[in-house]
Amino acid sequence: MREYDYVVVGAGSAGCVLAARLSEDPAVRVAVVESGGRDRRPEIRIPAAFPKLFKTSYDWNFSTAEQHGLGGRELYWPRGHVVGGCSSVNAMMWVRGHRDDYDAWGDAAGDAWSYDGIEPYFRRAERWTGGGEGRSVYGTR
Repeated sequence: MREYDYVVVGAGSAGCVLAARLSEDPAVRVAVVESGGRDRRPEIRIPAAFPKLFKTSYDWNFSTAEQHGLGGRELYWPRGHVVGGCSSVNAMMWVRGHRDDYDAWGDAAGDAWSYDGIEPYFRRAERWTGGGEGRSVYGTR
């Protein structure tokens, strides 16, 4: 039986980043457990094809509770059931979120959670390709 210092449950974006960061220390043994399969379907790598992953073994096939504002209807809520998690079934989209939301969290939880506090972590996760030195899709760096 193998022993691990950490067991990360879920190989979605957060789980994979967490496991990668923990395993930067060569003395640490990290296991990642994922109930979904490998991300081998071509639809995962073709942005326009992502709907073909819905309601397959790559998706948990969740629905919301009945929504009062929608006349009691439920909404289908695709969630990745695959290595890569939801990031494997989201058409390769990336959205940082709105500055005001992070700043409100920063007001409640401390400046580290403000937009300026977490922006360096966004930049660390992003790769900019294209023209414009020092620019990103979110503005000047």
